[in-house]
Amino acid sequence: MKHFIMLLAIVSMALSVSCSNEAADAPKVKFEVTSGVEYKVDANGGDIYVAYISEEDVTATIVSGNEAIKEIKNPAKGILVVTFKANTTGAMRTAVVELRSVKDFATLVFLQASGTVSGNADVNFAASSMDGYYYGEKYGEGSDRYAFFLSDKGLNNGGQAYGNGTYYYIDCFGPATKSNSLPIGTYTFDAANSGEPYTINSENSQLMLTGETVEDIEVIYMTNAKMVVSANKIVLEATLDGRVHKVTFQGDLALEDVSGENTGGDNGNGNDDPTGGQDGEAQSTLEQDRHVTFDGEHRAKWGYEGDYWQVGYSNYTIYIMNKSGGYVYGDTLQFDLITNNKSQDGQFAGKYTISNTPGKMVMMAGFTNKYAQAVGSWFYEYGGGSASGYKNYAMIKSGSAEFIDNGDGTHTVILDAYDYKGNNITCNWTGVIEED
Repeated sequence: MKHFIMLLAIVSMALSVSCSNEAADAPKVKFEVTSGVEYKVDANGGDIYVAYISEEDVTATIVSGNEAIKEIKNPAKGILVVTFKANTTGAMRTAVVELRSVKDFATLVFLQASGTVSGNADVNFAASSMDGYYYGEKYGEGSDRYAFFLSDKGLNNGGQAYGNGTYYYIDCFGPATKSNSLPIGTYTFDAANSGEPYTINSENSQLMLTGETVEDIEVIYMTNAKMVVSANKIVLEATLDGRVHKVTFQGDLALEDVSGENTGGDNGNGNDDPTGGQDGEAQSTLEQDRHVTFDGEHRAKWGYEGDYWQVGYSNYTIYIMNKSGGYVYGDTLQFDLITNNKSQDGQFAGKYTISNTPGKMVMMAGFTNKYAQAVGSWFYEYGGGSASGYKNYAMIKSGSAEFIDNGDGTHTVILDAYDYKGNNITCNWTGVIEED
């Protein structure tokens, strides 16, 4: 999305392993998974044991299903333990893990039974404030987007959180009603982030706990959620780190209507600068140049934003982020691209000039809009884990970015940019950028 507002019972399942005696003259086995490659996992989660034979060291990589897997351990040679979280969704979950030696590999498939969101909450929270925005159909036809906080302290006049506060952030979609009041109905967690009516965006929805200062923030992403909206009442049940949080709010459900806001472009009045000339106010915590790499566990994704900047061309937001144990960790780059076409299918290859002024083949510089939302292109570094805050961040101000389509399903990204302090932020990465 365009704006970044930024106890489990373990059930052990032992698998029996049987091996036939090899003939004395049979070749020595280099790599073999002896316990099979497909496993059933209980809805309550727990440990799954995988037995293998290998003359070499092996590594385990999560290919898909990060939301289901808590951790992977290799306690002894020949044994892999995959620990699953409880499945609190109403659907079966699939996780895929690749077990690889130097020359060979095996693909392990885990099928976890469906569960339900618990009616007995681990955390009960009565929100006294609801603050946020109604965006209308800016993010696709057929659905209105609503993004808001349920909190105990609310936001200040600049749209910023207060210290020592609890803020549940919900990014959701309702039917296209052209109303800034959150529609009545039941909203379900959408892992695919389809943007369909009555769904909750799984990428953005989170809990933020502020410390003594707003910069001191702990972030925990929701892994499941259900929200029931009735007249002047919201009941949210969200799973965060395996615990169910029941959040209630009673009051006016109307949000600030920004559906008619001009987000950019000249509208026939010359080249507007959407930043309001706020160079001096732009933030960066970097003290030196930064070369960003994505060599280990990471994810790259693109999202189509329509003609967000109102210049007649398609806009894409692209994220490349490092991960550890399934969670975002370390350096992340956010690119805000305006193409030279009207495609919705990820045709964003080309070289972009970084600028404050929207236009063809422009990568929008990072800035904070009047609603205190981070917009445009950014670098930021997460502290790590499922509950983490920012360690460093910087708005990208100038330079260039090139996205090269290699013709084999991968892109090469070459970034040579500068933040508002003059620090050089660079990247040269090749990989698959998935559609979000």
